[in-house]
Amino acid sequence: MKKTRNYSFKTSKRLPEERMTQVNGIKIPSMPGSCYHAIICALAESKDQFVMWSRIIARTEKYMVMYGGYEVWENFKSKSKVKPYSQRIKDNAHTLTRRRKDCYGYRLHERGMGIYFFKDGAMLLVNGEFKKTKDSYNVKFPNGRKLQVRHRGTTMTSKEYRRFLDSGFITSSGEILNHQAIKDFRAKVSTAKEAPPVLTTPERVKITVTLDENYNQDTARRLEVIGLIVTDSRDNEIDGTLDANKVDEIMSDHDVLGIDILATLVS
Repeated sequence: MKKTRNYSFKTSKRLPEERMTQVNGIKIPSMPGSCYHAIICALAESKDQFVMWSRIIARTEKYMVMYGGYEVWENFKSKSKVKPYSQRIKDNAHTLTRRRKDCYGYRLHERGMGIYFFKDGAMLLVNGEFKKTKDSYNVKFPNGRKLQVRHRGTTMTSKEYRRFLDSGFITSSGEILNHQAIKDFRAKVSTAKEAPPVLTTPERVKITVTLDENYNQDTARRLEVIGLIVTDSRDNEIDGTLDANKVDEIMSDHDVLGIDILATLVS
């Protein structure tokens, strides 16, 4: 029997809706057991919310095993002479953002969904309205966003997206309005990373630390040894307090992407 094509090509046969699996109220327009199907399931668990890569990868494994079996996952994971499996999951998620003619994202777009792709994770937007024009199409979501506009070589972290949006550098869909401002901001961050300012005051500061997706419990232990007192955490961000003259040590940790100093605490 001829297999229903998983994705790609606007004219290809669709997976019948009655054969679609459902996660968190979202019907998944992809063949169960495939990596693409598992990625969409992983994001649908937290629809309309950012999910960091480590969590997406773990959930992708869960859904590939659930719908394809352990052997399918092991064959995918252990495939030789290709990129590591974690990078292939990221690449496949990126493929699902493609739009226009013969694109892999079209199956999502025509059902009012779309993936936003970031350096540190991704999110699945749902409940959008598919709008077709003569030569193209778009999806308009309830919060005003449309399909993500991505510029080659300028992939943002989720934190950059929020910051650039608040600063008016981009639209909510990621279209860049001020290239120079983004370039200047990143140059400033890069310089700070290479030569962090040394703060000598004994005051304590309230900070938010943004971590690389590969952080683990050893990262937390290292930061606590330096003197970070954690007050809250979410995905790859940690809130806490620290002696001001220890900020440069925290910034130098290889798992730390950046630090925001929120306030100086009076002793």
